[in-house]
Amino acid sequence: MIIARITSGLGNQLFQYALARSLALRNDTSLCFDLSYYRQAYETDTVRAFRLDRFDIEYTALNASPYRYVSKGTRLLPNRTLKPWFEFVKERQFHFDPGVFEAQAKFVTLDGFWQSARYFADYETIIRKELTFNRPTGPVFETYKEEIDGSEHPISLHIRRGDYVSHPEFSQSFGFVGLDYYRAAIAYVIQRLPTARFFIFSDEPDWVSQHLVLDYPHCFVTSTGSDADLDDLQLMSLCRHHIIANSSFSWWGAWLNADAGKLVITPHAWFRNKPDWNTIDLIPATWLRL
Repeated sequence: MIIARITSGLGNQLFQYALARSLALRNDTSLCFDLSYYRQAYETDTVRAFRLDRFDIEYTALNASPYRYVSKGTRLLPNRTLKPWFEFVKERQFHFDPGVFEAQAKFVTLDGFWQSARYFADYETIIRKELTFNRPTGPVFETYKEEIDGSEHPISLHIRRGDYVSHPEFSQSFGFVGLDYYRAAIAYVIQRLPTARFFIFSDEPDWVSQHLVLDYPHCFVTSTGSDADLDDLQLMSLCRHHIIANSSFSWWGAWLNADAGKLVITPHAWFRNKPDWNTIDLIPATWLRL
Protein backbone atom coordinates (compact mmCIF):
# COMPACT_ATOMS: atom_id res chain seq x y z
CA MET A 1 0.00 0.00 0.00
CA ILE A 2 1.23 3.46 -0.93
CA ILE A 3 -0.02 6.18 1.42
CA ALA A 4 0.40 9.72 0.11
CA ARG A 5 0.07 12.64 2.48
CA ILE A 6 -1.95 15.12 0.39
CA THR A 7 -1.55 18.80 1.24
CA SER A 8 -1.88 22.34 -0.10
CA GLY A 9 -3.58 23.47 -3.32
CA LEU A 10 -4.53 21.65 -6.49
CA GLY A 11 -1.14 21.94 -8.20
CA ASN A 12 0.69 20.39 -5.26
CA GLN A 13 -2.00 17.72 -4.88
CA LEU A 14 -1.43 16.67 -8.48
CA PHE A 15 2.32 16.25 -7.94
CA GLN A 16 1.71 14.23 -4.76
CA TYR A 17 -0.80 12.01 -6.54
CA ALA A 18 1.42 11.50 -9.59
CA LEU A 19 4.38 10.13 -7.64
CA ALA A 20 2.21 8.02 -5.35
CA ARG A 21 0.30 6.54 -8.27
CA SER A 22 3.53 5.77 -10.11
CA LEU A 23 5.02 4.06 -7.06
CA ALA A 24 1.81 2.08 -6.55
CA LEU A 25 1.97 0.89 -10.16
CA ARG A 26 5.66 0.06 -9.83
CA ASN A 27 5.06 -1.94 -6.64
CA ASP A 28 1.76 -3.42 -7.88
CA THR A 29 -0.14 -2.24 -4.84
CA SER A 30 -3.03 -0.01 -3.81
CA LEU A 31 -3.12 3.77 -3.38
CA CYS A 32 -4.33 5.61 -0.28
CA PHE A 33 -4.57 9.31 0.50
CA ASP A 34 -3.95 10.73 3.96
CA LEU A 35 -6.29 13.75 3.96
CA SER A 36 -5.74 14.85 7.56
CA TYR A 37 -4.21 18.14 6.36
CA TYR A 38 -7.66 19.33 5.23
CA ARG A 39 -9.24 18.63 8.61
CA GLN A 40 -6.94 21.03 10.42
CA ALA A 41 -6.46 24.80 10.48
CA TYR A 42 -3.03 26.20 9.67
CA GLU A 43 -2.56 29.85 10.58
CA THR A 44 0.51 30.17 8.37
CA ASP A 45 -1.00 28.53 5.28
CA THR A 46 -3.49 29.60 2.64
CA VAL A 47 -6.81 27.78 3.05
CA ARG A 48 -7.11 25.01 0.46
CA ALA A 49 -9.56 22.23 -0.37
CA PHE A 50 -8.98 18.65 -1.48
CA ARG A 51 -9.74 18.50 -5.22
CA LEU A 52 -8.38 15.19 -6.49
CA ASP A 53 -11.81 13.66 -5.97
CA ARG A 54 -12.91 15.44 -9.14
CA PHE A 55 -10.64 13.31 -11.32
CA ASP A 56 -10.88 9.69 -12.44
CA ILE A 57 -8.49 8.47 -9.74
CA GLU A 58 -8.97 5.27 -7.74
CA TYR A 59 -7.85 5.68 -4.14
CA THR A 60 -8.86 5.00 -0.56
CA ALA A 61 -9.18 7.95 1.80
CA LEU A 62 -7.80 7.18 5.25
CA ASN A 63 -10.01 8.19 8.18
CA ALA A 64 -7.02 8.48 10.51
CA SER A 65 -3.57 9.62 9.52
CA PRO A 66 -0.68 7.17 10.02
CA TYR A 67 1.78 10.03 9.49
CA ARG A 68 2.63 10.76 13.12
CA TYR A 69 3.01 7.13 14.15
CA VAL A 70 4.99 5.94 11.15
CA SER A 71 7.37 8.90 11.20
CA LYS A 72 7.96 8.48 14.94
CA GLY A 73 8.44 4.74 14.60
CA THR A 74 11.01 5.04 11.83
CA ARG A 75 13.03 7.38 14.03
CA LEU A 76 12.87 5.34 17.23
CA LEU A 77 13.23 1.80 15.93
CA PRO A 78 15.98 0.28 13.80
CA ASN A 79 15.24 0.49 10.10
CA ARG A 80 15.66 -3.24 9.67
CA THR A 81 12.82 -3.82 12.16
CA LEU A 82 10.25 -1.69 10.35
CA LYS A 83 11.31 -1.77 6.73
CA PRO A 84 9.73 -5.05 5.63
CA TRP A 85 6.39 -3.64 6.76
CA PHE A 86 6.55 0.13 7.14
CA GLU A 87 8.64 2.72 5.37
CA PHE A 88 8.34 6.48 5.76
CA VAL A 89 9.73 8.47 2.82
CA LYS A 90 10.09 12.19 3.46
CA GLU A 91 11.27 14.52 0.71
CA ARG A 92 14.88 15.41 1.49
CA GLN A 93 15.60 17.74 -1.39
CA PHE A 94 13.69 19.76 -3.93
CA HIS A 95 15.16 18.14 -7.03
CA PHE A 96 14.45 14.62 -8.25
CA ASP A 97 15.45 11.84 -5.85
CA PRO A 98 15.61 8.40 -7.53
CA GLY A 99 15.97 6.79 -4.11
CA VAL A 100 12.22 7.18 -3.63
CA PHE A 101 11.67 4.23 -5.97
CA GLU A 102 13.59 1.94 -3.62
CA ALA A 103 10.68 2.05 -1.16
CA GLN A 104 9.11 -1.40 -1.34
CA ALA A 105 7.73 -2.03 2.15
CA LYS A 106 4.20 -3.34 2.56
CA PHE A 107 3.09 0.11 3.75
CA VAL A 108 4.95 3.10 2.29
CA THR A 109 4.05 6.61 3.46
CA LEU A 110 5.12 9.54 1.26
CA ASP A 111 5.48 13.06 2.62
CA GLY A 112 6.64 15.82 0.29
CA PHE A 113 5.78 17.91 -2.75
CA TRP A 114 7.70 15.85 -5.36
CA GLN A 115 7.67 18.58 -7.99
CA SER A 116 9.25 16.91 -11.00
CA ALA A 117 7.78 15.08 -13.98
CA ARG A 118 10.66 12.62 -13.65
CA TYR A 119 8.82 11.00 -10.75
CA PHE A 120 6.04 9.82 -13.05
CA ALA A 121 7.74 9.73 -16.47
CA ASP A 122 7.45 5.93 -16.72
CA TYR A 123 3.69 6.10 -16.24
CA GLU A 124 2.90 9.34 -18.06
CA THR A 125 0.25 7.76 -20.28
CA ILE A 126 -1.69 6.45 -17.29
CA ILE A 127 -1.33 9.71 -15.37
CA ARG A 128 -2.64 11.70 -18.33
CA LYS A 129 -5.58 9.34 -18.76
CA GLU A 130 -6.57 9.54 -15.10
CA LEU A 131 -6.30 13.33 -15.15
CA THR A 132 -8.59 13.64 -18.16
CA PHE A 133 -11.36 16.11 -17.41
CA ASN A 134 -14.74 14.38 -17.44
CA ARG A 135 -17.13 16.58 -15.52
CA PRO A 136 -20.10 18.88 -16.13
CA THR A 137 -19.22 22.48 -16.92
CA GLY A 138 -21.25 25.67 -16.96
CA PRO A 139 -22.14 28.12 -19.74
CA VAL A 140 -19.38 30.59 -18.86
CA PHE A 141 -16.78 27.82 -19.13
CA GLU A 142 -18.20 26.74 -22.49
CA THR A 143 -18.00 30.30 -23.81
CA TYR A 144 -14.30 30.52 -22.94
CA LYS A 145 -13.70 27.05 -24.40
CA GLU A 146 -15.28 28.11 -27.69
CA GLU A 147 -13.06 31.19 -27.80
CA ILE A 148 -9.96 29.09 -27.17
CA ASP A 149 -10.97 26.49 -29.76
CA GLY A 150 -11.64 29.26 -32.27
CA SER A 151 -8.23 30.91 -31.85
CA GLU A 152 -5.31 30.04 -34.11
CA HIS A 153 -2.72 30.38 -31.35
CA PRO A 154 -4.40 30.54 -27.92
CA ILE A 155 -1.87 31.33 -25.18
CA SER A 156 -2.62 30.78 -21.50
CA LEU A 157 -1.07 33.57 -19.43
CA HIS A 158 -1.06 32.92 -15.68
CA ILE A 159 -0.34 35.82 -13.35
CA ARG A 160 -0.38 34.80 -9.71
CA ARG A 161 -0.35 37.46 -7.03
CA GLY A 162 -2.68 36.96 -4.05
CA ASP A 163 -0.76 35.16 -1.31
CA TYR A 164 2.47 35.60 -3.29
CA VAL A 165 2.15 39.29 -2.40
CA SER A 166 0.21 39.34 0.87
CA HIS A 167 1.35 36.19 2.70
CA PRO A 168 4.35 36.86 4.98
CA GLU A 169 6.04 33.55 4.14
CA PHE A 170 5.00 32.95 0.53
CA SER A 171 5.85 36.51 -0.50
CA GLN A 172 9.42 35.81 0.60
CA SER A 173 9.86 32.24 -0.64
CA PHE A 174 7.95 32.62 -3.93
CA GLY A 175 6.89 36.19 -4.56
CA PHE A 176 5.31 37.77 -7.62
CA VAL A 177 7.74 37.27 -10.52
CA GLY A 178 7.23 40.82 -11.80
CA LEU A 179 5.83 42.44 -14.91
CA ASP A 180 9.16 42.46 -16.75
CA TYR A 181 9.00 38.67 -17.00
CA TYR A 182 5.54 38.79 -18.55
CA ARG A 183 6.47 41.59 -20.95
CA ALA A 184 9.49 39.61 -22.15
CA ALA A 185 7.47 36.41 -22.48
CA ILE A 186 4.71 38.14 -24.44
CA ALA A 187 7.26 39.74 -26.77
CA TYR A 188 8.90 36.34 -27.32
CA VAL A 189 5.55 34.79 -28.23
CA ILE A 190 4.46 37.61 -30.55
CA GLN A 191 7.76 37.51 -32.42
CA ARG A 192 7.14 33.86 -33.27
CA LEU A 193 3.33 33.76 -33.32
CA PRO A 194 2.01 37.13 -34.53
CA THR A 195 -1.60 35.92 -34.44
CA ALA A 196 -1.43 34.84 -30.80
CA ARG A 197 -4.38 35.51 -28.54
CA PHE A 198 -3.77 35.62 -24.80
CA PHE A 199 -6.16 34.12 -22.27
CA ILE A 200 -5.29 35.68 -18.92
CA PHE A 201 -5.77 33.74 -15.69
CA SER A 202 -5.14 35.66 -12.48
CA ASP A 203 -6.29 35.89 -8.88
CA GLU A 204 -6.08 39.69 -9.26
CA PRO A 205 -7.47 40.47 -12.74
CA ASP A 206 -8.25 44.10 -11.90
CA TRP A 207 -4.65 44.72 -10.85
CA VAL A 208 -3.36 43.06 -14.01
CA SER A 209 -5.64 45.07 -16.29
CA GLN A 210 -4.37 48.27 -14.68
CA HIS A 211 -0.66 47.44 -14.70
CA LEU A 212 0.00 45.22 -17.72
CA VAL A 213 -0.54 46.96 -21.04
CA LEU A 214 -1.31 44.30 -23.64
CA ASP A 215 -1.68 45.59 -27.20
CA TYR A 216 -2.60 42.20 -28.59
CA PRO A 217 -5.85 40.21 -28.68
CA HIS A 218 -6.63 38.97 -25.19
CA CYS A 219 -9.35 38.26 -22.68
CA PHE A 220 -9.52 37.68 -18.93
CA VAL A 221 -10.90 34.33 -17.80
CA THR A 222 -13.09 35.14 -14.79
CA SER A 223 -16.30 34.17 -12.98
CA THR A 224 -16.58 30.62 -14.23
CA GLY A 225 -18.33 29.47 -11.05
CA SER A 226 -17.78 27.41 -7.89
CA ASP A 227 -15.31 25.12 -9.68
CA ALA A 228 -13.17 28.03 -10.84
CA ASP A 229 -9.88 26.28 -10.03
CA LEU A 230 -10.81 23.19 -12.04
CA ASP A 231 -12.26 25.34 -14.81
CA ASP A 232 -9.09 27.41 -15.01
CA LEU A 233 -6.85 24.35 -15.05
CA GLN A 234 -8.86 22.73 -17.82
CA LEU A 235 -9.05 25.90 -19.90
CA MET A 236 -5.29 26.41 -19.51
CA SER A 237 -4.68 22.89 -20.77
CA LEU A 238 -6.83 23.58 -23.84
CA CYS A 239 -4.60 26.46 -24.91
CA ARG A 240 -1.93 25.69 -27.47
CA HIS A 241 0.96 27.46 -25.72
CA HIS A 242 1.61 28.73 -22.21
CA ILE A 243 3.23 31.49 -20.20
CA ILE A 244 3.19 30.22 -16.64
CA ALA A 245 3.86 31.75 -13.24
CA ASN A 246 6.17 30.31 -10.59
CA SER A 247 3.22 28.17 -9.59
CA SER A 248 2.56 24.44 -9.59
CA PHE A 249 -1.01 25.26 -10.71
CA SER A 250 -0.05 26.70 -14.08
CA TRP A 251 2.78 24.14 -14.35
CA TRP A 252 0.05 21.51 -14.51
CA GLY A 253 -2.06 23.65 -16.82
CA ALA A 254 0.83 23.49 -19.28
CA TRP A 255 1.76 19.85 -18.66
CA LEU A 256 -1.79 18.61 -19.22
CA ASN A 257 -1.59 19.99 -22.74
CA ALA A 258 -0.28 16.88 -24.52
CA ASP A 259 0.72 18.72 -27.72
CA ALA A 260 4.39 17.90 -28.32
CA GLY A 261 4.82 21.16 -30.25
CA LYS A 262 3.65 23.44 -27.46
CA LEU A 263 5.70 26.41 -26.30
CA VAL A 264 5.89 26.76 -22.52
CA ILE A 265 7.64 29.78 -21.01
CA THR A 266 8.54 29.75 -17.32
CA PRO A 267 10.25 32.20 -14.97
CA HIS A 268 13.98 31.61 -14.76
CA ALA A 269 13.88 32.03 -10.96
CA TRP A 270 11.12 29.93 -9.42
CA PHE A 271 11.88 30.84 -5.81
CA ARG A 272 12.97 33.98 -4.02
CA ASN A 273 15.61 33.77 -1.28
CA LYS A 274 15.95 29.99 -1.66
CA PRO A 275 19.36 29.53 -3.33
CA ASP A 276 19.70 25.97 -2.01
CA TRP A 277 16.45 24.81 -3.63
CA ASN A 278 17.59 23.22 -6.87
CA THR A 279 14.84 23.48 -9.51
CA ILE A 280 16.76 21.74 -12.28
CA ASP A 281 14.22 18.88 -12.37
CA LEU A 282 11.13 21.06 -11.95
CA ILE A 283 11.08 22.45 -15.48
CA PRO A 284 10.93 19.90 -18.35
CA ALA A 285 13.81 20.15 -20.80
CA THR A 286 11.57 21.29 -23.67
CA TRP A 287 10.21 24.28 -21.72
CA LEU A 288 11.86 27.69 -21.94
CA ARG A 289 13.15 29.54 -18.89
CA LEU A 290 13.04 33.28 -19.41
